[in-house]
Amino acid sequence: MILLGHYSYRARFQPVLLVLLPLALGVFVWTWPNTKWESGLWTIFITSGVAYFSAIFARNLGKKTERKLWESWGGAPTTQLLRYSGSLNPILRQRWHNKLSQILERTFPTKQNEDDNPKEADKLYEAAVTLLRIKTRDIKKFNLIYSENASYGFCRNLVAMRTIGICTALLGVALTASAGIWFYMHNKAVSPYMAVCLGVNISSLFLWVLVIKPSWVKTSAFAYARRLLEAIEEI
Repeated sequence: MILLGHYSYRARFQPVLLVLLPLALGVFVWTWPNTKWESGLWTIFITSGVAYFSAIFARNLGKKTERKLWESWGGAPTTQLLRYSGSLNPILRQRWHNKLSQILERTFPTKQNEDDNPKEADKLYEAAVTLLRIKTRDIKKFNLIYSENASYGFCRNLVAMRTIGICTALLGVALTASAGIWFYMHNKAVSPYMAVCLGVNISSLFLWVLVIKPSWVKTSAFAYARRLLEAIEEI
């Protein structure tokens, strides 16, 4: 999407569209087949500042949620992986510590240093990762990092809007169900397109409740963290 850029569209705007989908279907079933005005409304929404505002809203909410997620996980994924207690292969960890210390131009802590002053060790890891991000901004060269980052942003922002998503899904189910009942009462028949819209909205509700959880975004977060650290070998 040229208006927002690929990352903003994928990680920020698409989550907003998923939040709005149940409401859009609910309105659609009540206004069909006179939906020309809806097409015009969506065009205005996508091409106006509303789309950009929605992307910024999703990003800010996502960043706020990110801090809470990291705290609940025990720190940023990259920081956790770089710790001596992390899940990285110890040989790779030491190799990447050496390379990151060269980038940062600071000696990395030993295991004893980390045990004695974990906060200071984390500060060094975070500073080194910040420089690593700056050095891996070339989308063509580090396309895998970019893709994982977009996926992580998408999942994070969905989790950030989970409560809103559940509310819009519930409202969408109510709208589509009531439209289906109204249609049946007046036509003594079941409308296929209304049934499909209701099914989509019910599925959306289950998705928000059962799938889109902090544990779901954690997988994407650590996948991105690993890809970012692997880029050390290409610098």
